[in-house]
Amino acid sequence: MIKKIVTGRLKTLTGLHIGTGEITENTDSPVYRNVNGDIVIPGTAIGGALRTLATRIAPHLEDKKCIALDENPQSKLCDCLVCNLFGPLNIGKNSEEGRASKLWIHDAVLKNDLKTSIRDGVGIDRETGTSSRKTRAKFDFEVVPKDSIFSFKIALQDNVTKDEETLLSCVLAEWREGREYLGGNIARGMGNIQLEDIKVFSIDLSNMDALMTFLKEDDEINAADEEKDWLERNINDARQLVKNDIDKEYLYNSFAQIDFVLKFIGGFVINDLLKSVQSGFDFCPKMENGKFIFPGSSFRGIFRSHAEKIARSLVTLNSSNASDFLNKCQACNPFADKEDPLTSCNVIFREYKHTHKKEEIKDDKLCLACQVFGSSFKGSRLYVSDGEMINSPEIKIMDFLAIDRFTGGGKEGAKFDALVLWQPKFKLRIFIENPKEWQLGWLMLVMKDLKEGLVSFGFGKNKWFGKVTIENETMKIGAISEVFIPSGLEKGSSYEGIFNTQILQLKELTEKDSKPIELWVKEFHKMLSDFRRVNNLVPASDTYFKDDVSDLYPKEVEL
Repeated sequence: MIKKIVTGRLKTLTGLHIGTGEITENTDSPVYRNVNGDIVIPGTAIGGALRTLATRIAPHLEDKKCIALDENPQSKLCDCLVCNLFGPLNIGKNSEEGRASKLWIHDAVLKNDLKTSIRDGVGIDRETGTSSRKTRAKFDFEVVPKDSIFSFKIALQDNVTKDEETLLSCVLAEWREGREYLGGNIARGMGNIQLEDIKVFSIDLSNMDALMTFLKEDDEINAADEEKDWLERNINDARQLVKNDIDKEYLYNSFAQIDFVLKFIGGFVINDLLKSVQSGFDFCPKMENGKFIFPGSSFRGIFRSHAEKIARSLVTLNSSNASDFLNKCQACNPFADKEDPLTSCNVIFREYKHTHKKEEIKDDKLCLACQVFGSSFKGSRLYVSDGEMINSPEIKIMDFLAIDRFTGGGKEGAKFDALVLWQPKFKLRIFIENPKEWQLGWLMLVMKDLKEGLVSFGFGKNKWFGKVTIENETMKIGAISEVFIPSGLEKGSSYEGIFNTQILQLKELTEKDSKPIELWVKEFHKMLSDFRRVNNLVPASDTYFKDDVSDLYPKEVEL
């Protein structure tokens, strides 16, 4: 019987894509709809995300961990908090050993009438810095826009224990803080959601009036009484239970969140194919729900590519020859085939799996870039939000004409035009779970290059478009206990859910006497120095130590 009901609103902080797995005439991947044609987030998607986060938080609150976290999970009934609340993963040999979930999770239905859009995706070639045509890494998908509102409803059965309620509260608190991601392409700017207006109702069916109302009404909330401060009470209890001696990477231990404004110095265009057709211009800035946006995928691709460039440059300077470089190479090319330079970890592992079918792919087998940004064998822990435009830039119409190299005049058929945003500003966010200090140091080096205008985005980089700097940079650090606070920082003065948090300006971090950024960058250099590829997982070749390139462009030049 139902004991409590949790309601709220799910708000999309970025675009959202939960696909059907089908291909239609309009897009490679449409969003999920129910039989009435309404856009919904399936209860299975909500339940899966709730359970995943609960599985990673629960060991901080109790001594047991779910068998899902074991390297070799056994086919046995699990009695951890998570399995008791959500239902066991394995019911054992005898189905009578199984238990039903104590939660009923409803589909979340879209409440406001916002139009979906079609978004394009493309991979970045690591050698040219342009779209990766060779691998045909072009695709599109339907997107539910930012600021969409979905219903949210969970019913708790009367056999839910106090400890299980506490665990569920910890998970809902993370959703309330906007630190949850649903659906596909979450590492590339999609799926960031926030749970708002959380209310909890209790039902006492031993009361005759409440029972009659419950039986008569379609909505059981009409028979319930609101329970004030349920979430905060449980969160306060959870903070007292947190264990300080657990240090496992598979748990949710800490996070770092970097917020900043990306300021374009000149023009900026990321082409929206649909809008360009509708407007009649060859290039038109990306729009969703009538607003200009900077897709997180567009930022992430260039951001990762530049991070890889930093790592490979430092390694090249400390490598004596091609073999030495390949053994130390910290960043593969995600789109490189087997015989291509900087062969991707995905291709190497595919070959490796032919002879090591049962072996798990662990972090030490991945290049450093794939450890941070992810690969098809290991999901990313770094998420980039879509950029929200925060100013009203001038929109310019620009014409372009290619020059015929033989006549010196305009090349026939090579004229095109573009709608260009002039000096726009976008607010972006980078979020990383369980950051290691060397990873923070790497991110700080990329942020430094962004600040100094060394990175460009979008169309027309050789025309001086896409040049940027950053401003208003802040970093929020959250840690479930002091063990996970990065070097150079002290415990914060505030809490969000069960996480101790602190927000610092990046300028503050550089000026602190403890020099945290300097410590993190040193850890990054140490990781570069110590890293070695595992045998049989070395790329076939590279882009520098081959042919005559290293002779034409030596590492060190005498002035």
